[in-house]
Amino acid sequence: MNKIIVALDQGSSNSRAALIDAASGKVLAKKFVPVPFEASQNTCSYDGASLFNTQISALEDVLKQTDLNKVTAIALSAQRSTIVLWDKLTGSALCPVLSWLDGRAAKISAQNPLPQEVFHQKTGLYNTPYFSAPKIKWCLENYPHVKSAYKMGRLCVGPVSSFLLWRMSEGKIFACDGTFAQRTLLFNINTKTWDNELLESFGLEKALLPEVKHSFDNYGSYNNIPIKLCLGDQQAASAACGLLNKGSANINYGTGAFFLLNIGQEKAFIKGILTSLAWDSKKKTADYLLEAPLITAGSLFTWLQRLGFDFKLQYLKEIAKKAKEDILFLPALGGLGAPYWNYNLRPVIAGLEVSSTKEDVIFAAVRGLNFVMTDIIYYLKKQGYDICSLQMSGGLSKDGVLPQLQSDILQMTLAQQEEKETTLIGAAAVCAKNMGFNIDAWQTNLKIYKPQISKQEAEYKYARWRNFFDWAIKQNF
Repeated sequence: MNKIIVALDQGSSNSRAALIDAASGKVLAKKFVPVPFEASQNTCSYDGASLFNTQISALEDVLKQTDLNKVTAIALSAQRSTIVLWDKLTGSALCPVLSWLDGRAAKISAQNPLPQEVFHQKTGLYNTPYFSAPKIKWCLENYPHVKSAYKMGRLCVGPVSSFLLWRMSEGKIFACDGTFAQRTLLFNINTKTWDNELLESFGLEKALLPEVKHSFDNYGSYNNIPIKLCLGDQQAASAACGLLNKGSANINYGTGAFFLLNIGQEKAFIKGILTSLAWDSKKKTADYLLEAPLITAGSLFTWLQRLGFDFKLQYLKEIAKKAKEDILFLPALGGLGAPYWNYNLRPVIAGLEVSSTKEDVIFAAVRGLNFVMTDIIYYLKKQGYDICSLQMSGGLSKDGVLPQLQSDILQMTLAQQEEKETTLIGAAAVCAKNMGFNIDAWQTNLKIYKPQISKQEAEYKYARWRNFFDWAIKQNF
């Protein structure tokens, strides 16, 4: 009898579910349900009930498409730094769910007494409003229902994964794994425990937070189906893209963009770069990942559409063909992430002519993302890290425009995952591997890209970008 793993991915814009054949890795069925959210300058939030209901709707839809006797496990992945504060008696969120993109806790982040070096050495991250701890304190200070529940001992605080597990298990499971715990800025990746010094710096208590378990562990059940995996979305996506071995790297282009490099069992702390945990189990200690996020990727094009640029991303290849002028675009929407971590920067466009078209601007935005990602990779190479293999994944890479640009400018061969839902595939793969299935036999759907320009042209293009970048940074105000 074929065994099926149900993979879940509660993402920034959709809740997803898929049936994955545990023997072949084939996607048997999938369902996406859009997640409503509210966003404005510096804010982005969800309704807690919507997060749960959309994920359950997707899950129930795919379960209807199979024999439940074949379903062997549920593997859960989700956005990592989005935080939920809920009532442990009712299971209801007590305030809006602040997204990882929400920056309203910037003052709280800036007021923390601990230096950034302490955060980096303990958490692998930096103290920014995009991680969870500043958001938690902000909610405690600004939402009376949260403060009241805290005083009555009824407040639960956790990443999206913990909230979903709590609701799916009817309050029996209050837990997450290290890939989620790390994103709170309260978890020490050296000791693998909640850290008292970090908690005290934000005025928070350990009792509010979930139990930290292995990624592959017992996370309760839903309708008698065991939930066996809890894993951050980027770690899940990276597992689908070959990051199971030291020296392998992945670029994932979604709402944001992330570069991850597996550095094995020996952790390292590089200035401006995050040190993240990969998945673990009772039998396997987590590898370490050097992680470099961009603040924007897909959201950059949503912004351009709001400005009045009429286009659809599925036609990106045609847009690229129509673009004629070599416009330069700094994609600093909301600032720049690694290795700069400058939230004051704003987008800059240079080289516009009277004859410039919307295609020129849109394609310049694509090239800007490619160049900023190249900056990260070159920075890590200067720190002595070699990339043995590179894959690209995510919706923005699907049509091949970004993979070819990246291959050209880096002058290296890379593979692109043609399966868009790498997070779902990766979550299922980690779960299957730990359940004894041979994931080496899973089907892979890769397209290979090789440089189509000369080394001299690549060097010229990158040098031109660096000149523009240095100029644009100085012009920002």
